[in-house]
Amino acid sequence: MKSMKKMRKDDVQSTVMYYLRKRQHVAKDVENFSRKDLKTRQTKEQLAIQGLAASETGETSAITYSSVSGDATQCDQQFTRLKYFISDAVEPFRSELVELLYPVFVHIYLELIGNAQKIPAQKFYNRHHGLFVEEEICKPIIMELSHVLTSNDIHKQESIKAFKRSKYMLTLTHGALEYLLRYLKSEDNMLLLQIFNLHIQIKENTQSSSNQLMDAITSSGVVEVSESKTATSKVSLQSLQQCIQQVRDGPASLPSICLYTVTNTAHGLSAAALSPDGATLGGGFQDSAVRVWSLLPRKLQPEPSDAVDVSRIPLACDLPGRHLQLDSTGQDVQVLRGHSGAVYGVRYTHDSAHCLSASEDTTVRLWSTSSFKNVAIYRGHNYPVWSLDVSALSMYFATASKDMTARLWSLDRTFPLRIFAGHNADVDCVKFHPNSNYIATGSTDRTVRLWHVQDGKLARVLRGHLGSVYALAFSPDGHYLASAGEDRRIRIWDVAAGSLLKELKGHTDTVYSLCFNNVGTMLASGNNRNFIVKLTICNVGVNALGFRMRFRSAGGRNSGRS
Repeated sequence: MKSMKKMRKDDVQSTVMYYLRKRQHVAKDVENFSRKDLKTRQTKEQLAIQGLAASETGETSAITYSSVSGDATQCDQQFTRLKYFISDAVEPFRSELVELLYPVFVHIYLELIGNAQKIPAQKFYNRHHGLFVEEEICKPIIMELSHVLTSNDIHKQESIKAFKRSKYMLTLTHGALEYLLRYLKSEDNMLLLQIFNLHIQIKENTQSSSNQLMDAITSSGVVEVSESKTATSKVSLQSLQQCIQQVRDGPASLPSICLYTVTNTAHGLSAAALSPDGATLGGGFQDSAVRVWSLLPRKLQPEPSDAVDVSRIPLACDLPGRHLQLDSTGQDVQVLRGHSGAVYGVRYTHDSAHCLSASEDTTVRLWSTSSFKNVAIYRGHNYPVWSLDVSALSMYFATASKDMTARLWSLDRTFPLRIFAGHNADVDCVKFHPNSNYIATGSTDRTVRLWHVQDGKLARVLRGHLGSVYALAFSPDGHYLASAGEDRRIRIWDVAAGSLLKELKGHTDTVYSLCFNNVGTMLASGNNRNFIVKLTICNVGVNALGFRMRFRSAGGRNSGRS
């Protein structure tokens, strides 16, 4: 019993000793401590040293130290994100932060060369050096960088060697510094943090901040609100005037014209698709039916079957195809029945000859648009199928399901060719890349994944959404991927780099649909509150023009989901 008490006492003492050493209350060489050994008081010299250390680890040194990593993909992605962040920043922050790009670009290139990554370094240089060639201050170093191909070249050129050894000095106002730090903390920017810590010295311009504060004080001694501060800034006023002038000088916005309206579908219509030839509109409903409407003057009439009609004797005077001209016997809408659950997805083939529908009953059905009959049933999923998409030439189609998988099919086989497994929750949407070699999937696990069609392997994982991803859209050239969902944000991704280019805000409810126009200059997005936001894509990124058009809602897809 005594030995156990002694062991417990020793354990307690060692634990307390470890804590006191960690907090530097006891010297490291002290084995057994007493009250005399505890550092409960500090001299003036010690307080001064601590104060100096605290000031040196303040705002200008708020970036944690670590050595620079040489991951070429991360280098390109983080620099691209920083470039777009600064280009989209508000004035006067943009004019201050744009000076950061030059030293960051140079040091990233030198780090890649120092890590013997010559080819990635050259690709990085060719992609971004155009930002600085027109600047007289930056041009000499940028041109010399093109001749630096090995680590030995860095030591041979004195200007490059001196640039790498010395810290680049940059002065920012307090607001610009806070604006930058918020961005660095919001995403994975470890490489940028390392570059800033080792090669860039940022100083805060306290004098400028105090002058702005004094300008904001009125004659009555009251500080005006932040909008008044922005209005008094000459740079902000110039930027605002330029934006107004661009809008005035730009082309007039086209009027929004409603061509067709599907009525009485607030709680029934789950999906809709327009045929490529523009002749019909297909819709999937909660009552398990697929309805097809004619968008042309003539009515829909099923073609006769190949079976011989014994009740009628054909004569030589009968005109071929006469049944197509008898519109009086046709209908404005054809109802296709076969599913036993709600229909959540409808897509046409590229020749408009067939229509595919995905349902809650775990099946996908192929319908003929000439006879309006079911010609094939595709089974393979174990749970409801939320979405489907057809490749450019209708060689394949892909489905997304609640069973956490996406599957690849061909029209001539009723079983899946590939199973894309990797998501941790429902796969809510699927989209083919324009070249049909990749498919993108969005999931309730808040990720977007890009898959190889040929081997079914994962190519990209795009993270950033704060909720389920319900909509995807590729630009016609395949360079960009738009995604949106429950977090009410639209994110534009660079497919090649796998990086986020732009985040678009404006929706007040879950976004369920996205669509690019044929030339990729506009993106339409629809949510559950009848809003459509029109956007323009530029060469350097995506800029929201802020035009909004209101359409009649056809009901949310999740109205029938459990």
